[in-house]
Amino acid sequence: MLSTFQRWSENPVFIKEMRVGFREKKVFFALSAWILLLALVAALFTAFALGESRSVSEVPETGKYLFETLFWMQLVLLAMLSPALTTSAVSGERERQSFEMLMTTHLSPAELIFGKFGFAASFLALALFTTIPLESIVFFLGGVSLTTFLVAKLLLLLFGLLVSLLSLMLSARESRSAYATGQAYLCLVALCFVGIPFLSFLRYTPDPPWQALVLSLLGSVYLLFFFFWKSVNHLEERAAHLKTILRTGLIFYIPIVAVTLSSDIFWGDNNDSIWLLWAPTHYFLMGIFLNPNLPERRREREIYKKSRWSHPLTWVLLLALGILLPNAYATEPQFTEMSLYTLLASFGTGILARGLATKKPSQFPYILGALWLALNVIPPFFALAGLDSSDKAYHPAFISPLMFLVSGYDNSWSDIAVLAFVFYGVLALIGLFLCRRSRAEAPTVSPS
Repeated sequence: MLSTFQRWSENPVFIKEMRVGFREKKVFFALSAWILLLALVAALFTAFALGESRSVSEVPETGKYLFETLFWMQLVLLAMLSPALTTSAVSGERERQSFEMLMTTHLSPAELIFGKFGFAASFLALALFTTIPLESIVFFLGGVSLTTFLVAKLLLLLFGLLVSLLSLMLSARESRSAYATGQAYLCLVALCFVGIPFLSFLRYTPDPPWQALVLSLLGSVYLLFFFFWKSVNHLEERAAHLKTILRTGLIFYIPIVAVTLSSDIFWGDNNDSIWLLWAPTHYFLMGIFLNPNLPERRREREIYKKSRWSHPLTWVLLLALGILLPNAYATEPQFTEMSLYTLLASFGTGILARGLATKKPSQFPYILGALWLALNVIPPFFALAGLDSSDKAYHPAFISPLMFLVSGYDNSWSDIAVLAFVFYGVLALIGLFLCRRSRAEAPTVSPS
């Protein structure tokens, strides 16, 4: 293991990126602006907390506000800077026509991606580390524990790494840095729309269940591995990389199932929190593992299809079992409806996206993202004026899995969402029809 670590640390691409990156003036200016901005906010809060008109009992409350302000400011700064560190890492090599020369080296695609990502990860770690003296003022003011401080730092680091790896994956996929940059910031908007509510729930719930924290951590680490290996696969389309993605998904999926089942069996009072994370996770995974994109080379496609995990039916059955399994221990009746709805919604959306992308598999992420946008982001706006529980079976807002889960969480439902079940059932049938028709129209290739 030590030799492996030494090999990766001596990666020539990583060393080159570190030397060139940290010598650039823009990196120094960005880091200086980061520190000065946070120092200005910390100085203003400290002066306000220690003013003559403030009582001693109000100082800890000011410390909490300072800590939260610095946290969200750093989150915004990470969202702005992280994509800029990696969106041109690979696409820039293609634009400079040096990508082919880089691929002819003895380094594997995984080592190339690690070398490109190493500089971004180092810069983010340095930026978060340099702000610790400024944030430590909150310990002088009071109101923030060391555990809360460390958890906040971990969340910021995970967010920065996720955004950087997502941008690197898009950079490896695209041939132009402008395309990768635009897609990265659009994906970042969607990521923040989904992730910020969960982040707020974990941070501002008085006593969040540890199961929800574990599920969030496992999901974040899984996405790091997923983005990394997808980046590698975009450099070299091989069956081995796709198999690694599937094996990694299975490795993380088993503990996720175990945590959820244990929470239902031993901690029934936390069911609401767990299910709010459990159902969207399956909705996301069903779309990922129904991806029809295969390696371009015929030999690699044949190798990949021989794997038992390469068939989408395997993952549909596995994820369906995972969605329904906690019902054996759930203590609330609405969880049965929630699980059935999540199963139908995830399968209907995923199989429709697969059917629409059979002729152009590379467009699958865009088609799936558009469907998620249309079904999860747009429908909730219909509910801004408020809905009565009797409207649940007919109002279009309840077609959205997000709205459905929220209505189940606050127990605002009274009937089964008939319209939603029918809607996603029709989507699934359309997707199956498109997949079957595409398979029937596929030309037969004689073996060479």
